[in-house]
Amino acid sequence: MSTNKNASIGLKTIDDFNDDVLLYTRKEIVPKAPLRGSFAVQERVNYPCQDEVTASRRDYYKISFFSKGSGIFTMGEERYEIDGPTLIFINPFELKTWRASSEVQEGYFCLFTDLLFEPQTGHQENLLQHPLLQMGAKAVFKLTNEQCEYLQSIFRQLLREYHENAAFKQEAILIYLKLLMLEGKRLSSQTQQPHRQLSAAQILAHRFTDKLEKQFPIEYTHNQLTLKTAKEFAQVLNTHPNHLNASVKQATGRTVSEHIRQRMLLEARLLLMHTDWQIAEIAWCLGFEDPGNFTHFFKNHSGVSPHVYRAQ
Repeated sequence: MSTNKNASIGLKTIDDFNDDVLLYTRKEIVPKAPLRGSFAVQERVNYPCQDEVTASRRDYYKISFFSKGSGIFTMGEERYEIDGPTLIFINPFELKTWRASSEVQEGYFCLFTDLLFEPQTGHQENLLQHPLLQMGAKAVFKLTNEQCEYLQSIFRQLLREYHENAAFKQEAILIYLKLLMLEGKRLSSQTQQPHRQLSAAQILAHRFTDKLEKQFPIEYTHNQLTLKTAKEFAQVLNTHPNHLNASVKQATGRTVSEHIRQRMLLEARLLLMHTDWQIAEIAWCLGFEDPGNFTHFFKNHSGVSPHVYRAQ
């Protein structure tokens, strides 16, 4: 087992965008995130939101801005009729659907993961505690013409910074992204709607997903997951495994084991794509003492072995 402390993934660099579409493997469909970096931004005219997207989750956060376009968007239990200038904040945890009712779509969207905030102190808290990126948040806002023009200017600057290689690129992107998040807070306060209290199940589910995500990314071959089962998570969250599982299932639609499995599978794919670590090293980092068990796990859920997946 190698313990090379310099074997880092290098996922913190902002790089090429992978389309906000689905990555197809032989046996399953997996959300395709900006895997080569922690941020991506595109014009909607080049990447329109597809009609009749089925209920799905993603492994990244998204801020979607429509200057033109209409359709029906649902997130969690909320249903929204989108018509004209609209700003939407989307978290990775809740089910979403979209059905377009117009062919014309203009605007922008950006995707990001918590890795983007990593250089900052308390980066995960900055992201996870933003009120519009939490489960149950009402995060869809109709815009005035003035608000639409202001947001267009921010997205134009984001797009310019993203495609150019100017000095302090990531710092500039963070500034513009924070402006978008700040504008979202202002829009939320203007609606004057009472704050929606999270249920006990949603709070516990959020604590679980926070604990799960804080184990990633795995950056060195001497790092190993410490929490891998519902029982282990329940212990650190001071609750019973059955109660934890029921709460997470109620709040997210997936069991604790499904969340853990899908997050481990995503990390396995990232490590296979972005490192030259041996399969046995990746297996150990993900908590598989026997590499054969990891190969069986990966092939069972991806349809191909880790070696074949890496070679694709």
